[in-house]
Amino acid sequence: MDLDDPVATAPKSRRRKTAGAKKAIEITEDQEDDSQEQLVINLLDMVADATPEELVTRQDKMTSTLLRLKELQDQQPPKVSFNPSIANSRRERLEGVLIFLTSELSAIPVSNWASYKKKLFKFCESEQILNMEFPQRLLKVTEIIYLPEELEAIPGEEFGRMHSVARVCATAAQAMGPDGENTDGLAEKWISAKVQDLEFLKRMFSSMRNTFRASGLENSMMPWERQG
Repeated sequence: MDLDDPVATAPKSRRRKTAGAKKAIEITEDQEDDSQEQLVINLLDMVADATPEELVTRQDKMTSTLLRLKELQDQQPPKVSFNPSIANSRRERLEGVLIFLTSELSAIPVSNWASYKKKLFKFCESEQILNMEFPQRLLKVTEIIYLPEELEAIPGEEFGRMHSVARVCATAAQAMGPDGENTDGLAEKWISAKVQDLEFLKRMFSSMRNTFRASGLENSMMPWERQG
């Protein structure tokens, strides 16, 4: 048969393609196992119950595994370490925005705000805040300010007060973030959601009072407003 005959060369081409596909599959399988956890397991398997002679023969494989493990670890984003200057800048930004919240802060009792402010500054200077994103900071600020205020204001139907509290919380959480942080409008979205919740409660309370009056009750006070 002539060597230039395409029929003769076809099987060879197919063999190359098959070998290439097999190699690709092997590479894919290796990549799937190429995780820090799997590499550590592989290292443990190499040294477990190994004789000195076996350790010598496995030295190259162990070295390459360790190098790959270090490479993966180096790719991890560095954790921000505590820095007093960063903490001070966060506090300064918080103090700066509070100046523009005079109207909102006037809705919060002075004694309450003194306690909240002290806790906010302590939070600013803590190490935990350094790796927090806006939603996490907002959750913490809500625990410090919003929840205690809610317990006081809602029973008295002080919904305007809670509107102000919501804006203080969102603004404070935003101010305590890193310089130039993009929150994608989450602060305003959260405030809007809180306002909607408060409006719902306001309508619900009003409906309850109207129900009491329609039932012929002279006293339309809410259950928590009644003495004894």
